[in-house]
Amino acid sequence: ALTLTDPSSLACAPFSISPLPRAMPTSKDMYELKLRKRLLSQQLSVIDDKVDRMSRMLDKKLTMKGLKKEPAKKVETVRRSYRGGVEDAKPRKLMEPETIIPGSKIDLVRKRNVIRRHNEMEKRKPKPKPKMPRADPFAINTNVPASLLPRRYTRGELPCTVEHRSSGLALSWMCPLHNLDYEHYLPIFMDGVRCLDNPHKFIARQGVYELLQDAAGDSSRILSVLDLCILPLRYGLSTKHPSVVLAIVNILKQLCTVHPACGPLLIPHYRQLLGILNLFYCKGGKNLGDAMDYKQFSPDDLVVPIAELLEMMERTGGKDAFVNIKFNIPTYTSAL
Repeated sequence: ALTLTDPSSLACAPFSISPLPRAMPTSKDMYELKLRKRLLSQQLSVIDDKVDRMSRMLDKKLTMKGLKKEPAKKVETVRRSYRGGVEDAKPRKLMEPETIIPGSKIDLVRKRNVIRRHNEMEKRKPKPKPKMPRADPFAINTNVPASLLPRRYTRGELPCTVEHRSSGLALSWMCPLHNLDYEHYLPIFMDGVRCLDNPHKFIARQGVYELLQDAAGDSSRILSVLDLCILPLRYGLSTKHPSVVLAIVNILKQLCTVHPACGPLLIPHYRQLLGILNLFYCKGGKNLGDAMDYKQFSPDDLVVPIAELLEMMERTGGKDAFVNIKFNIPTYTSAL
């Protein structure tokens, strides 16, 4: 408000400004101020809690990613309070972690989450590409039909038994060999050559050897049954087992010499027999140099027995033998 001392001296009298009178706060204003102060303190405490929670989450993520090697230090949360217009900071007491009871609902949820995260991580891992199987032409073939000789032996249908002598095992025949029906028994013994378990292995191979040895020079017993023996020999060669292949090579050697007419009769069956022998013949033998081979009777090296068989087939087969052998085994050279 402006106050004038003298109305005549208005032009020269300066203006004087008096201060406004201070209004006394009422009880209603005091209540509103206290309420605002309380709301501000609550909002600050909520903000402090959020900041602490976010800092803990950030430290945890950095630790999991490996960016933060040192463990995060525990920072005591602070609750601000404004009293008398002065900012006072008081530390808050940290709560102790609660122990999780095994088998409880919380424990089951945790385990389920761990398993789910593990499965997700396994799905994200790049799966290794499956390796393609390598072809091995010399692998043992197990898809060959099983031999019927073991079943016939257990039934007692074979005319021989195994006899244990001081010199080793031998076959005891129930009747002279020239009285046997070769068309019935010789294919059975030929079919058992591919057996790998004794006594069936010994019975088949020794039986074939003795039957062919007794029929040497007798065309009535061996020539009529020669065609029936090709299929069992073909099954034996299809196994690609070294011991079985060696046994069949020895049987074919004996067939070439058992009768002069057997060599030419084997020529139509060269395609069934020499195809498997070509694999082992082209494989190559051992190169020992000047050393001595003490395992000459083992079936590891089949090149030498097969080469001897081919030379014997060429000598006993006639003029067409070499052409048919060369057709099935191109690397063979004539021995005549």
